Amino acid sequence: MEVKKEKESKIYKKLVRDKIPNMISENNQISEWYILPETDYENEVILKLQEETGEYLSSKNPEELADMLEVLMELARIAGVPFAEIEAMRKKKIEEKGGFSKRIFLVKVQER
Repeated sequence: MEVKKEKESKIYKKLVRDKIPNMISENNQISEWYILPETDYENEVILKLQEETGEYLSSKNPEELADMLEVLMELARIAGVPFAEIEAMRKKKIEEKGGFSKRIFLVKVQER
C-alpha cells in the first residue's frame, strides 16, 4: 500500500497585503486564509508595523520603509484620521519643534 505524503506547509499566521492570496494561487500553491474580524484587525495591523520595523532595522532596505508607511496609513484610516491630516500634524510639529535632521541627542536637563 502506497502512503501519500502530505506536502510541507509553511505557517505564517500574520496579516498580509490584499493581493497575496491570488499571488500564491498564481504560483501554483494553496493557501489557507480568512478575513479578520474588526475586533482583531487593529491589533494585527500594529503587529504588522512591528514586523515591518524589525525588517527595516535588520536590513536597512528602503522598501521596508514603504511597507511601514503603508501600515501607518492603514492605522490612520482605522483611527478615522485622513493621512493628509497626519501629514499636517507632522509639518506643524516640524514648525514648532523642528525635525530630526540636526541629529541632536539630549543627554540631560537640570533645573536652574
